[in-house]
Amino acid sequence: MSLPKSVDVVIVGAGPAGHTLALSLHQSGCQDILVVDGQHRTANTSRAAALHAATVEALERLGLADRFVAKGRQMQSTTIWTKGFSPIASAGFRSLAKNTKYPFILGIPQHVSEQILSDAAKERGIIVHRPLRVVDLKPHAHDNTLTDVIFENGETIRARAVVGADGSRSTVRSICGVEWNDPHGEVNANVVDDSAAAANMIVADVTLTAPPSLRPDAINLVIAPEGQQNALMIQYLPGDPYPDAVPAGTPVYRIASGIPAALGPPPRAPEVAYLQGLLDAFGPQHAVDGAAPLEVEHALWSSRFRTHSGIAGAFLTSAPGGAGPVCLLGDAAHIHPPMGGQGMNLGMRDAAKLGPVLARYVQAAKGGEAGATAAARADVEAWATQRRKRALEVIDLVRTIQSRLWVPNKTEYIFGVLPYNPAWIQFSVLSTLTSFEWFRSKTAWAVSGLGDP
Repeated sequence: MSLPKSVDVVIVGAGPAGHTLALSLHQSGCQDILVVDGQHRTANTSRAAALHAATVEALERLGLADRFVAKGRQMQSTTIWTKGFSPIASAGFRSLAKNTKYPFILGIPQHVSEQILSDAAKERGIIVHRPLRVVDLKPHAHDNTLTDVIFENGETIRARAVVGADGSRSTVRSICGVEWNDPHGEVNANVVDDSAAAANMIVADVTLTAPPSLRPDAINLVIAPEGQQNALMIQYLPGDPYPDAVPAGTPVYRIASGIPAALGPPPRAPEVAYLQGLLDAFGPQHAVDGAAPLEVEHALWSSRFRTHSGIAGAFLTSAPGGAGPVCLLGDAAHIHPPMGGQGMNLGMRDAAKLGPVLARYVQAAKGGEAGATAAARADVEAWATQRRKRALEVIDLVRTIQSRLWVPNKTEYIFGVLPYNPAWIQFSVLSTLTSFEWFRSKTAWAVSGLGDP
């Protein structure tokens, strides 16, 4: 399919954030858009597996919430399991019923979410052009408020605005020279390094020979046995997320685990034997009374993850030498460790909020009135400032969640004499706090994103 010579908006990247923006722009009356992606097709893998209440509300405004809820599993709590304690429900999402129609975490694999978004886009006439790789951005020769988007195949498209939703190794971000760093000082580079030393967590979707003795309506966090410092997550996935790989009705589970340094760097795509070793070492049999060891039957998808964070120095920029807006979205703007399931959710909400703002800018710029265009551009700048601030807040939230789970579960000594166990102390306090509804409600609110302006 041949490309147009010019469009109002080019969206680079057709993941959840890119698709959400396309749908939001379309709903806001900006329908002259082009979505491109460098991959031949969307990968049939899960990655993110949860949508928070605020994200489902954003999808409702796009007319899509019912589709997602129908395909998902409603998770009512996050529950921590550790030896010597009753299950600790650290967040109870039913308490959100006074604030939202969606008082739960919606468990749904990312590839299922992407299919829903893709189907909705096609219904609205939004086509993703694949594989089409951007190699450069330049100001248009006769008007530097327009941007020429140059592709690997030699084609060029003129756009009033460009959005880079092309992942953590964003080509758009790199071309524009936007700094990429860890806000806590661990990384300062525009290219995300692939070193195995930083890849200290694995996530996988598996089938098991027998179901776990855990709550199917909860995100279950199993704390490692005494002498270890680790946590393992088990989540029941809804429906038949891998219909081509396992028979219909076969339960599929998401597992995620930290990788202690003693195990060395994990493989890029761990197989059954590696995953089984993690379940043997850190599975629920070590934390849940009467729980049997779990046996992995099939690994349907697996990957290693880095647990650091990253954020772009600015979410609004322009091509070198140009003035036309270039926005960064999703993983091109910020990345987070998987704990709390915040990354994809924040990217989708960023996109839903950008749609009407960018549509107003495009309309003003096409009208040619300088004052209206400047005011609309200021609104885009305000979006970029506010969303970057929110991303930093979420990074801090995820770091807090991570620090509370990765506590040494071993006896230590004060002055070499007085014994204490940091994990036992922390979970004793947490067990007491979570007995109060106000605490469970406060935690649910923080995770839900409903306080996101």
